[in-house]
Amino acid sequence: MKNTYVKNTIILFVSMVISKIVGAVFKIPLTNILGGIGMGYYSTAYSLYTPVFAMTAAAVPTVIIKAVADNIALRRFANAQKVLRTAVVIFGATGLIGTAAILALARPFSDTVAQSPQSVWGIIAIAPSVFLCCISSVYKGYYEGCCNMMPSAVSQVAESVCRAVTGLSVSHLIIEYGMKCYAGGERVFGVIAESESEAVDIIMPYAAAGAVLAVTVSELCALVCLLVRKKVCKRIIDTSAGDTSTDRVAVIAKRLIKSCIPVSAAAIVVNLSSFIDLITIPRCLNFALSSDPGYFTACFSDIIKAQGGAVRLANFMYGSYTGLSWTMFMLIPSFTAMFGRSALPQIAGAWTLGNRKEFERKVTVVLRSNFVIGFPLYLGLSAMSRQILEFLFSGRQQEVTVSVTSLFILGLGGVFLTLSSTFISIFQVIGRSDLPVKLMLPGCAVKLIFNVFTISVPAININGAAVSTVIMYAAVALGGYFALENVTGIDFHIIRRMAAPLSAGIVCAVVSRIVYGFVGESVNAVTALFLPIASGGAVYIILLIIFNEINLKSLLNRQKRKKFRNYLDI
Repeated sequence: MKNTYVKNTIILFVSMVISKIVGAVFKIPLTNILGGIGMGYYSTAYSLYTPVFAMTAAAVPTVIIKAVADNIALRRFANAQKVLRTAVVIFGATGLIGTAAILALARPFSDTVAQSPQSVWGIIAIAPSVFLCCISSVYKGYYEGCCNMMPSAVSQVAESVCRAVTGLSVSHLIIEYGMKCYAGGERVFGVIAESESEAVDIIMPYAAAGAVLAVTVSELCALVCLLVRKKVCKRIIDTSAGDTSTDRVAVIAKRLIKSCIPVSAAAIVVNLSSFIDLITIPRCLNFALSSDPGYFTACFSDIIKAQGGAVRLANFMYGSYTGLSWTMFMLIPSFTAMFGRSALPQIAGAWTLGNRKEFERKVTVVLRSNFVIGFPLYLGLSAMSRQILEFLFSGRQQEVTVSVTSLFILGLGGVFLTLSSTFISIFQVIGRSDLPVKLMLPGCAVKLIFNVFTISVPAININGAAVSTVIMYAAVALGGYFALENVTGIDFHIIRRMAAPLSAGIVCAVVSRIVYGFVGESVNAVTALFLPIASGGAVYIILLIIFNEINLKSLLNRQKRKKFRNYLDI
């Protein structure tokens, strides 16, 4: 069991690192290509995709992991295989319904809800990915439920590479083609452009749609990888061993659907914050702009001039926020979630068997790992927000100007996101998917209120979205803290376990800022960014050793793979 956790963690870590590097290679240059306006179209397409995805596909991996892990824990290997076959049919059907729903809602959503008619092409391009993701999620959940993370890891890397290559190449080709048409005096996608800026306005919705199309293509690639794995290695468990009896298809289907509903509801609520941002940010920014146009003219005169007037400022700020601040903010949860994913089958199995000691130990490992990794990354992101954005988006200074303060605020709130996301994952795997809904609904209500009352203030503007997000996750984290110990009856000593990595993370962030203050103006951009980060990271590790979060003596005495296992304290 110990070796399995370590092996799975390593597999997921490597795949996650590769995927995130490739993802950054995709998202960062894509933002540089599309700019604030183009990223607004890109984000709008996701805003409809996300709730539909949550209803149809988001719950699938967790539900399948739990169903398969429970059967394996009870040695019902044949029934675990039957769960896979049943799930493919059920969730394939829900995926088709989801795809059809997006296609039907594309035009009314873009015209009425998003108030961005040009976004319709991106919405249409992303629609088929719902069906593809439903099928691939079933296979990922099955393999992970069997404690085999390799197929998921390979498909994840393939998906990331395919998305980056397709998205960047297609969007670039569309822009290049459109500008050639304009330069040659031809119509640009059927419209006559009077100026270069007008040509760019015409091209950008199609370029954003090309980037969004990469999501569909990459999901197809991931599914192909999983199906090839299933074809080559027909079985990963011996269905003739253990209890060979199986449940009826109707019983399995009913159980899967029953489990899926609360998890889907939780996923919808968890993703509700992005939808709230789509509805409120542009409208509240326009209200703020109309109430005090002089403030925006004084603060954003260069941006207003570059965008062809103040009318487009709201969409530009929204696209900058989602393309820069939110992108950087959401990179980190993927790394911390890795530890939770690798432990999910074992946590589920321990909970099903009533093994209280093993359950407590695995949950403690996940909590500790997420704290140690998540806290310094978020606090460092906050401390070096401007430098990180200017380095990654050097060609988009206007977007950086809009986004830097919001990223600083989000980085501080990342501590609460680390806590809340960890609690939500644990609740789902123990069959209490109602709790994330109960926690997130009040949190989203708080976010909605704060969005309206903060973004509408000219002096706060787009930064209000970041403030409300932090408040939302703080509320969810506090509720999750009390709910976890109340439901499980176990005192995980969360506050005590947070103390060391949080304190060390704060010192790490302060050191990074101090080092940057000394070297920032005297060295090149690369050194000015990475030297403070490296210095802060070194101090963080030293403090973890001092606080005994890393047992240095044990690390030095053990050899090879034992080192990593001892570090995780498993």
